[in-house]
Amino acid sequence: MTRLPVRPLTVGSLARDLVASEGLAVSALRCYEILTALWVRAEDRGLPEADQLRTLVLRAARRLITGERQVVGPDAGLVPLSLRSDESVVRLPASLAVQGVEWPDLIQLAEKWLSTTSARGPVTVVGVRTGGAYLAPLVAARLAREGLSVTCVCVRPGDAVAPGRRRILLVDDPPLTGRTLMSLAQGLGKPGTVDVLVPVVKEDDVQPLRDAGIPVTTLPRTLWASTRRLAPGALGAYLNEDITWQDQEGPSGVGGFRAGRENSALTGWPGLRHRSPARAAFALVTPSGGRQQVVASWVPPGIFGDAARTAATELDGPVPPATVGVAPAMVISEELDAAARPAEGMELWLDEAVDYVLDRSARLPIAVTLGVPAPAPAALKRLASALTNGRPGTVLPRLQRWMASMGSSVPDGRCEAEKWFIDPAGRLRKTGHLTHAYRRDNELFTPLIDLAALTIAFGCDLKTVAAAVDRRLPGGASCLPALATALLCYGPARGEQLPRTYNPERAADTAREAYRLQSAMSEAALILQETLTLTPNGPRTVLRRWTGAPGALLQPVLPFGGRPAPRAPRGGAGITEDAIVQWAQGRFEVVRTSDALLLAPLGPAATWPDTAAALADLAVRLPHPDLLAWCGVPLLQMERTC
Repeated sequence: MTRLPVRPLTVGSLARDLVASEGLAVSALRCYEILTALWVRAEDRGLPEADQLRTLVLRAARRLITGERQVVGPDAGLVPLSLRSDESVVRLPASLAVQGVEWPDLIQLAEKWLSTTSARGPVTVVGVRTGGAYLAPLVAARLAREGLSVTCVCVRPGDAVAPGRRRILLVDDPPLTGRTLMSLAQGLGKPGTVDVLVPVVKEDDVQPLRDAGIPVTTLPRTLWASTRRLAPGALGAYLNEDITWQDQEGPSGVGGFRAGRENSALTGWPGLRHRSPARAAFALVTPSGGRQQVVASWVPPGIFGDAARTAATELDGPVPPATVGVAPAMVISEELDAAARPAEGMELWLDEAVDYVLDRSARLPIAVTLGVPAPAPAALKRLASALTNGRPGTVLPRLQRWMASMGSSVPDGRCEAEKWFIDPAGRLRKTGHLTHAYRRDNELFTPLIDLAALTIAFGCDLKTVAAAVDRRLPGGASCLPALATALLCYGPARGEQLPRTYNPERAADTAREAYRLQSAMSEAALILQETLTLTPNGPRTVLRRWTGAPGALLQPVLPFGGRPAPRAPRGGAGITEDAIVQWAQGRFEVVRTSDALLLAPLGPAATWPDTAAALADLAVRLPHPDLLAWCGVPLLQMERTC
């Protein structure tokens, strides 16, 4: 069966889809989300058509909230020509693309505000970019149905709004710290004239706003559509109505939830971020009367889930967990035993993993963008600038060519590390793209990024991974420079996630991953230095490691700048591991790797400032304080490395 290529989610592809739908019946949700993406891009570029697109967005929002499921595609002449050829990647809103918020949640939120306020004067609904731009028009449309005079705008932090005598309603993604909302609320209007409307993962997330006297209306996660859909009484009905089973016969019913894993939005699962989309583990009753253990994972029901549903439907084979069924807002896949992941020895499975990545890329290829070449991603520009001391001009095209050598692109947002398991039958299995939230088109289907991630997940030398790939793709130049480039682009995005994914149950694995990430990035930087030949006399040494703690524990940084990492002085091996383990008891988990001890903090992120201070106490106790260094995680060098 020939596989159709998956198109990257770009502004131009969405604009062309909308033009092609003129006069035809299209999904009301899809129409709304595409128009909003075009409006956001028009605002970014300062296009004169931005106001016209905002009017179309509000009109689409009104039709969506009144219950229309199909609408007629808009006049093609209303879509700016410049956007039809704009191949920039669509900025994904965290709420609608990752966290589990859906458009009906904003209707609930607006109705809750209406029920708790006596204000009925004119309002300006302000969406905080990027997520708020997709959410605010829905709130505005619901308030307009109530007869209020409503205007709607979107802003970035620092932008000015002139509301006149209108009350301001700030709408945004579920807040993490609330600092952005606090700054905007205090800067856009006088006290008492600005309200905040947000879905929340937990009420504590908006407590700083309330402490500052800012009125806040929230929709708790228990009331989100994605959460309620997984309730025992709702899941069976949803599956009966909306799911398409991969097996034509399909199961005969839901057999019961796994104890403690009924709904991850309400009951935290070990190893899952609290802000991950809702999912549930349960059993399906097979037609023969048996039971199949499965996991239901939320996916965005609109355009941001298109790639997810394509992958779940089209991708098969012996390595990924099998897809059992696909619905507009849910993918059901077979359950894998997370406990089967070995902490060490994954490098033995490298060849099988490389086979999987290359096979998947062949069966779900990315469509080649036609027309003008896409601009270099921001991550690639930062890398080129770091390698050339701020003068990336001659190096950037070469790096971009390497990145394109396997049809890949660079993630400009968060990355989710690939997770590999050994199943009870002794087979290598991978969960990454089917049991985790579907994050980015260009991340899910990028072989270079996948292959670079193998270096981290399997603890392999980058050259070993490149050699495994080159053996399968003979006849061309080595993929090593492309893999090194991909790894240096992947590293910071993945590194920024580590503090958020960290939890005590995964302390050892997280410490190893952070250490491998920083070490592999160092290796990749040296490879590129050798390859690029930055000066006539040979490559300059620009690689450095940090000797001080990064901004957060376990957060690797680009390995440029700072001072060289210390090496163990003579006599360092005299420090006994037992003494360090005793000192760390209750504060750190000590993880042995090669000639170093990694110190994984055991407390939650809120305790890390105190934990970092405790390391100063350890340094004082060491015969050579410079034995304590940082390489993604705190580490103790046990032997001389010169």
